[in-house]
Amino acid sequence: MADEPVDKWRIETNDRYNKIVNSVISLATGALVLPVLFLRQFLGIPTDRALKPLLTCAAYASWFCLGGSVLIGLLYSWLSVKWVKIAWGQKTANPQRCIERVLDVLFVLMMLLFLAGIAESIRFFITVRVVS
Repeated sequence: MADEPVDKWRIETNDRYNKIVNSVISLATGALVLPVLFLRQFLGIPTDRALKPLLTCAAYASWFCLGGSVLIGLLYSWLSVKWVKIAWGQKTANPQRCIERVLDVLFVLMMLLFLAGIAESIRFFITVRVVS
């Protein structure tokens, strides 16, 4: 193993992308509670009342997109370790170009799902109807 990475720029670039990925994972994880928080705290739905009848497709779509964003972000983080191995000149089971393309696709997909999840949360907030 070398004392210096073969491609130092890969590690620096990877660190920058991982900061974004970690932020998105944190935000998406936090946003998963927004529909419940909105119903309980802002609309004052008591804890003894079930929330399921109030949850619309938008709430479920939000959870699906945000959860998918978190899972893809975790997969991105795992695969980025392979990218760092390449930067250190070590062999990986997958070719470098394949890893680079998959990382690009995962990053874009994670971001799109995160934005879609936020959009679905907003749609839920706007369209929810509470009947007393």
